[in-house]
Amino acid sequence: MNNCGSILYIFWYASENVMTTEIRERAGKSKDIIKKDGKTFFEFTNRTTAFDGVKKDEFAHKGEVCCKLSAYWFEIMESEGIPTHFRAFVPPNTMEVEHLEIIPVEVICRNFVAGSLLRRHESGDAVPAGIEPRLGAKIPDPIVEFTTKFEAVDRPIDYEEIVEKGWLRREELDSIAECTRKVNNILKRRLSDKGIILADFKIEFGKNSAGEILLADEVGTPDGCRFWDLDSYENGEIVSLDKDVYRYDKGNLSDVYQRIYRRICE
Repeated sequence: MNNCGSILYIFWYASENVMTTEIRERAGKSKDIIKKDGKTFFEFTNRTTAFDGVKKDEFAHKGEVCCKLSAYWFEIMESEGIPTHFRAFVPPNTMEVEHLEIIPVEVICRNFVAGSLLRRHESGDAVPAGIEPRLGAKIPDPIVEFTTKFEAVDRPIDYEEIVEKGWLRREELDSIAECTRKVNNILKRRLSDKGIILADFKIEFGKNSAGEILLADEVGTPDGCRFWDLDSYENGEIVSLDKDVYRYDKGNLSDVYQRIYRRICE
C-alpha cells in the first residue's frame, strides 16, 4: 500500500491486561489505512481534493457515503464473480479489507466524453477514432485506459511502459481490462434502473500474498465515478451527481453525495 506517513497508536486495556497496537497510515488523498490485530481496515475520511491536490476541503458525511457505497458495490461485484479485497463493513465509515500490494496503475473506463479525455483533446491530442470530441458525447464502444498512480501528477500510460517497468505482465493487463469492462457493465445496468448515467469511472487493483489480482480501494462512489442524471441528459443538460460539483463549484458536495447514495441504495 502507498505509505504517505504513518502514526503508531498503542492502547492499554487494563481489564484484559492486553496491549493492542494500531498502526494508522494515510493512504492517498481521502483514506486512512488502519492495521490492528492482524487485520487491515480502510477508513474513508471527509477529505476532498481535486486537480491533483490543488483544491482541498472537507465535507460532512462524504467519507460515510463513499464507504457505504463501496461496500454496497463490492458485495455486488463478489456476487457477480469479481474477486475483491472487501471483507466487511464497519459502520459508519470503515471497511475491513484483505491486505494487498496496490498495483501502481489506475484503470479508467469511459462511456461518455468528459474529464481528462476532453482536456487532452483541447490541448491538441487526438481522440480515438469514432469519438466526437464534445462534452457529453456518447462513446460507441467503451474505452479502457491506464494512468500512473503514485506520481506527483498522474499521466496516461500504455501497455508497453507498464510491462517494461515490471508492474504487470501483458496477460495480467488483459485480465484487468476484461474485469474493468465487466465492472462497467454491472454498474451501467444497475445505475440505469435508477435513472443515472455512468459517464466514466476509475478503479484500482492489487495483488494478495498468493499473487492473485483483486479489485481494490473503492468502487461505484461519486469520488471515483462520474454520474449524470439521465432525465436531465435526455433534455440536453448535464447535471452532475459526483465530485464535479466540487471541482467546478456546481453545488454543495455533502448534499449531492447524500442524494446519490439514496438514489442508488434506497
